[in-house]
Parts: sequence; structure tokens; C-alpha cells
Amino acid sequence: MIKNILILLYLFMLPAEGLGAKFMVSNQAGVERDFSSIQSAIEHASPNDTIFVKGSPINYGNVLLEKRLVIIGEGFSGDIHIGHTSKLTRILFTSNPYRRTISSGSKIIGFEFPYFPGQRPNIITVANDNVKIEDVTIERNWLWFVDVVGSAENWVFRNNIIRGWVDGGAKENTEAGAAGFSFHNNIINSLIGFRRGTLLVENNIILGRMKDVTQAQVLNNIFTRDEYVLEDVYRSRFQNNFSSGDKIGIETCYDQPAKFESKHLCSGEYNNGNGNQTGVDPGFVYWPTNDIMGGTVFKLSESSPARNSMGNEAGIFGGKYPFPSNAFLNPEIADPFPSFVTSIY
Repeated sequence: MIKNILILLYLFMLPAEGLGAKFMVSNQAGVERDFSSIQSAIEHASPNDTIFVKGSPINYGNVLLEKRLVIIGEGFSGDIHIGHTSKLTRILFTSNPYRRTISSGSKIIGFEFPYFPGQRPNIITVANDNVKIEDVTIERNWLWFVDVVGSAENWVFRNNIIRGWVDGGAKENTEAGAAGFSFHNNIINSLIGFRRGTLLVENNIILGRMKDVTQAQVLNNIFTRDEYVLEDVYRSRFQNNFSSGDKIGIETCYDQPAKFESKHLCSGEYNNGNGNQTGVDPGFVYWPTNDIMGGTVFKLSESSPARNSMGNEAGIFGGKYPFPSNAFLNPEIADPFPSFVTSIY
């Protein structure tokens, strides 16, 4: 009864266009379900339906998404004794010209995308079939690699852990690739290939670097890489960012390699902004290790120079979408959604 009430509360909070039918998926025999595979549920669903996916020790595999759906997994936790995650290998966003459907407007929430050594793990990608995939939300997932192939616009990444790169697929000003993407309060390795349209990077922890990026608004982020963090990044605005390394770029391409506000000599265009600092300890409560599942290692100490600087707290616990400490708490399998669903928004 409590589970049903909580699921209804979550559905009440969904936008009106998301209030379609609801389906439960599990690939475990003997578990209450409507479908045994996500793909079967997708094929049966109509645009704006919602699909809940129970955790399982077995990966649900690849998913072809060609209509607007909300797909919600159980989240994940660093404690494997709590329960199983909802695991996927890949989601391919595309359209179906025969049914006149498209995956624009879909939401993917609460999945783990495991890394498989020896294969190219393009975890979430966009089909290259002369269509534009727009307004997709990727929220509270554990990802590795994201590749944009074709045209994608106005995607939102919020409260994810992205251990590899997000490749926007636009290394030159072309009509293909990502445009209007925004990244809020993620733990992310690298952003590359965003030279088409605008890019908003706000309140993230960036473990790697940004490469081949223009027209970006880069606000309130913390860069943890000891080496340079920008490569071929120009015509962008940096404000209230912090870097533990003392260089933002190499001397051959930046006139002031110790400052985010620097002229990009290789292309002759400026990055501007203010309130940025390099070569400073961000003052994390715990310096990050290999275990960043819950993001708590990136909480700022009271003495952190990134706390309340210019009225904004940098990093994943500040800004519009603070990283919730229980974002990836995985509830017991027997009671799959309550604590996760009620913490989604």
C-alpha cells in the first residue's frame, strides 16, 4: 500500500505530458511484472507512458528508444548488499518514420551502465538517420561514455556520475552534433566536441578536462585534474570556477595559462569571466578516491575557498540542483521504488 501511494505521489509530480500508462519490468522469474524486458515494454507503450524497471543481477542489455517515454530504474548504491541495480548496456535514441514517433522529450532516470572491457561502450548515443533528437533528460544515472552521432539539441544531464567522456560530436561548426546541452551538478570526467551551438556547464565536479569547446557558459565548477584542464576551448565565459591544478591550458595555446580568462592563441579568441581560481585546494571533506558512488567525498569543508564565493557555492552541492546524498540509494528488491521515487525531484 505504501509503495503504491509513493509511486502515485511521484506520478503526480510528473509534467502533464508524462501522465500516460505505467508498466513494470523485471527480468527475474517469479517477480510481479508487466514485461520481462525493457524493449518489450517500449514496443507496447505509447508516447508519454512511464516504464519502471526493477533491479536485477542480470543486465537488461541494449534498448532502442524511438518514442517519448519516461524510463525509471532503481538507482544504485555502493553497498552491494542493499540490492541490485537496474543495468543497461546502451540506449539508442532514434525515431520511427513509419509510426511517426521520435524519442525526443524522453527521460532516463536511475540506471547503471556497467563498463565492459574489450568493447566500445557507447552507453547513450543518438542515431544518425537525419533526425534531430531534442529535449532529453538524463538524470541520476551511473554512466561511462556518451556519444552524440547525428543531431541532438537541448539535452539536460543532471545529478549523474559520468566516469568517462561525453562526446558532443561537433568538433567543428557543423550542423551535426550536440547543441544547447546543459550539465548541472554532475560528477563527470571529460566534455569534448561541443562546437555547435551553446553549452552550459554549471556546478559540476570535472575530473578530467574540456576539449574542443566553444560558446560555453562554465559556472561554479570544480576541476580536480592536476594537469591542464582546457584544450582548444575558446569564446567561452568562465565564472567562479576552481582548479586544483595551477594551469588551465598549455602555454603554446593560452596567453595566460594560469587563468581561465585567457586568450586562445591558437585560434585568436578570448575566454572571459571573473572570480575563477587556479592552483587552490578546493577543500573537500574527503579527497576523492576511486569510490565516488554517492558524491559525498566532494562535500566542501567550512573553510573551502569554493564555498559561498561570489554568493555561489561551487561544486555539486551548490546551484539549482544540489547533488542529493541519497540520490543513488538502492532500496530492497522486495520494495523496489519508494525511497528512490520520492527523492527524484
